[in-house]
Amino acid sequence: MKDKGLIIVMLCVVVIVMSIAFAAFQSTLNINGTSTIASTWAIGFDADSSSCEEGGSVSISSANTAVVGFELEVPGDSVTCTLTVKNTGSLDAKLTSITSTPSGDAPITFTVTPSNDDLGTRPVLVKTSGTETITVTATYDDIESQPEDITNTLTVTANYTQHLNQ
Repeated sequence: MKDKGLIIVMLCVVVIVMSIAFAAFQSTLNINGTSTIASTWAIGFDADSSSCEEGGSVSISSANTAVVGFELEVPGDSVTCTLTVKNTGSLDAKLTSITSTPSGDAPITFTVTPSNDDLGTRPVLVKTSGTETITVTATYDDIESQPEDITNTLTVTANYTQHLNQ
């Protein structure tokens, strides 16, 4: 019995010593700080540099979306527009995709072509001065009976991402 009491006292002493040792070595690390990002993302269609041949019009509806209008008279007519994309931000950018959505059901074939057709080897639009052109062509299809209205629009959206120097 005497040994049992001694063992209990020793266990209590060990627990107390371990608690004191844990408290002595425990510390709290507080990290305080702030971070600021000073870069700007400013890439989009440039209304001043975008233009169309006669029979076409361009309006910029948002930074990366242009609406191109076409008025064609007879089968075989075509109109070409040149859309200029400009990078005025502080980050390099690269075209990742172009989507085009026609409105109306007129018999018009649209062709949207970036300055370099291969998206994998696209040029980088360098910060503050990079430009690129996207050519949009509308061609009135060769049909037998002409519809009443051959005015149509095409919404072109160019999606860019930040180009990381590797």
